[in-house]
Amino acid sequence: MNRILSLLIFALVITSCKGQEYENEKLDLSKLNFSLKADKFYSKSMNRENIKFSSEKQYVEKDTIYEYDIDWKDDNNKIFGIQFNVKSYSRKDTVAYYKNQFFYKLEVMTNEKEDLILLSATGNCTDNDFKTIIQKITDEYEKPVIEEKEFSFFKTYHYTWKLNDRTIQLVSKAKIDFDQTPHNILTEKDKKVINETSKDRLNEIHLFICKTEFEKKLKGRMNRGDWSDFK
Repeated sequence: MNRILSLLIFALVITSCKGQEYENEKLDLSKLNFSLKADKFYSKSMNRENIKFSSEKQYVEKDTIYEYDIDWKDDNNKIFGIQFNVKSYSRKDTVAYYKNQFFYKLEVMTNEKEDLILLSATGNCTDNDFKTIIQKITDEYEKPVIEEKEFSFFKTYHYTWKLNDRTIQLVSKAKIDFDQTPHNILTEKDKKVINETSKDRLNEIHLFICKTEFEKKLKGRMNRGDWSDFK
């Protein structure tokens, strides 16, 4: 009996470990544990053989972030943390979910000690589904702080919930607003090109989960990739 019990426990441990590998199993972001070790989590996905745009075949690269990248007045040689950025993926993938909303790309950021401090998930959904996930998070916690943000031609809405140990932010699909000054000088041809080249971004939503003590340091201070939408 003891041997059978030991085998069962061993099997559960193995299953649990496999579940902590990117792409191996869909990650439930509502149960995110900040003890997740990114190097182990992404170990197989950092294999260069994964550089292809096909479902369930993503490629991840590590990028060192310096203090200067976060605050331009800080040291350009002092490491602030590490980003695990998805360089190749397919929108057919499903790598994570939160409240029945699925995401096809998942990136994380750690501090220099490899502690998880910020997570970014990207997906798409209908406007009705977006309202549904907002309501589900609100029902569980409280009403969010809602902010309208503008960058270049784009306008997004940011819904933020602040909890004891984390900040959750949901970012809407972007809308193009050509009436923002001085963009109203664009020609119709320019507008058509911008609409065409931006169509993928216009269909994406973003979910950020940030460890509370790093929110002020990171929010609105990153300017690369999807991270720039955490603001």
